[in-house]
Amino acid sequence: MTGKIIRWIVTVLLLAAMAMVVSSPASLAETHPLAMDMNVFGDEMKADGWISKEEYQDESIHIQLDSRTRKTKSSADKTTITWVTVEIADASQLRTYFSDGSYDSRKQERSNVMTKRTRAVVAMNADFAKYTYDFGYIIRQGVFYRDALDQQKYPRDVLVIDSEGDFSIIPNATSGDMQAFLAELEASGRIAVNSFTFGPALINNGEVQTITSKEHEAKLATARICICQLDHLRYAIVVVNGGNGVGINLQELANFIPEILPDCKVAYNLDGGGSAHLLLNGKMVNKTANSRGISDIIYFASAAGE
Repeated sequence: MTGKIIRWIVTVLLLAAMAMVVSSPASLAETHPLAMDMNVFGDEMKADGWISKEEYQDESIHIQLDSRTRKTKSSADKTTITWVTVEIADASQLRTYFSDGSYDSRKQERSNVMTKRTRAVVAMNADFAKYTYDFGYIIRQGVFYRDALDQQKYPRDVLVIDSEGDFSIIPNATSGDMQAFLAELEASGRIAVNSFTFGPALINNGEVQTITSKEHEAKLATARICICQLDHLRYAIVVVNGGNGVGINLQELANFIPEILPDCKVAYNLDGGGSAHLLLNGKMVNKTANSRGISDIIYFASAAGE
């Protein structure tokens, strides 16, 4: 092999390595953690960060939107399934926000209003934590608000997002289950930053779950939405258009996720129907019948600074 060929091979390998570094926001250092406070929002998005309407990238975050048409067995007609993959550089970029910026306020807001206020790159509805105050285990941005698990008629799976941005499912959680989990989490050097009580878990530990829940009209084809963790600091949101007998049921959604996200570790169902909202750059990208105001969002923000 001549020296010229060797130099050519080395050059190609170096260029490939540089491309990999540029494409991964987690590998870039020009970022900063965002404060835990709910009323501290993301950094302004960069004007040149929007590669297209479906893709945004800066030093701290990369998102990509995709979709597919599907006719499920439970649905009266075909529907569109849309998903966005998200990679962030720091766990603090995965955030939550209450309508009106307050747990105590009963005000509901349009999701696009909250998304623009928080400067979210990507946002979705959460679990409607303020619909009733006697239900669920609620932590938001590190603040504990409520433990009503033992007051519920039926137990539900709880999703916890910790300070490293990793997801954990506490199945059919009781108050005792949560206390034991949180003690173990803190012993490992982490804390719970956000928790949600809706469910059920669709995928846990990489395994598709058998959906036995009778709540949330589990067997009905309707609009659905879920949040997924693919790997450390890599996530996805999947939303299904629906309403009036069109959409997907929960078992079909659980079975479908590995087709588009084969590396999904955890997928957790959140409030569907008219609450199922997925937004990019403040604009809703899915369609749902009877869209309504909501009480809370989950969002991903830029931390790239000026």
